[in-house]
Amino acid sequence: MILLNGNVVEDDKVFLDSGVYFGRGLFETMIVDNVPLFLEYHLDRINKGLFIIGIYKQITKDEVLDAVKKLQCNNCVLKLVVTEENTLFTNRKNDYTEEHYKKGFKVKISSVKRNEFSEITYLKSLNYLENILEHEKCINEGYNEVLFFNTEDKLAEGSVSNVFFIKNKKIYTPSTECGLLEGIVRKFIINNFDVTEGKFIRSDLMSADSVFLTNSLMGVMRVSNIYKTNFDECSIIKKIKKAYQEQLTKY
Repeated sequence: MILLNGNVVEDDKVFLDSGVYFGRGLFETMIVDNVPLFLEYHLDRINKGLFIIGIYKQITKDEVLDAVKKLQCNNCVLKLVVTEENTLFTNRKNDYTEEHYKKGFKVKISSVKRNEFSEITYLKSLNYLENILEHEKCINEGYNEVLFFNTEDKLAEGSVSNVFFIKNKKIYTPSTECGLLEGIVRKFIINNFDVTEGKFIRSDLMSADSVFLTNSLMGVMRVSNIYKTNFDECSIIKKIKKAYQEQLTKY
């Protein structure tokens, strides 16, 4: 028997598994605008990841579309969580506003090092607490996002984003081996623009002409400053934003 929220229930009425006890599970968050955007990429990522962590089931397009219908989800965020025994869908509004895009993000750098040797780093797993704590800390300090460097002091990723920078009209982003989750929007940009992936130190980032962040919910977000170093929104970022928005209209 189990005591759940003060009530005794039978074991077979609660699907407790290693996702609850140990964080063995994955999640995806996606924008729904009539249909889930980039759904095929989200499904490919989570289904490959599930196999890696020993959960041998696959999430189908029909399951997601059925959830969208039942939750009456439109112009919102759909979150999918998968563990051994559970497939959970929830929806909520998108918290990114026009004011965010107008002002750009204020960014800081975390003292926590991203572990580029851990397989978990490369999965969108339920072991997300470090990201959450660092993100909450940066918000409380007046920033919008926090960036991680890895154990070799190479730029990795943000707590909820991938990072790009532009210098001398060239686009750069950390290679996946630096310890980052390969985001959906990151992949779109790399597939459609000339992007150099590599290992970059702090001075590479801080001496950039422009910096921007990506994830599936924010799309493309320019960085206004990292601490007291300011960055402009150059024409390349505007071009990337335009291409991304045009891609969304195809769904």
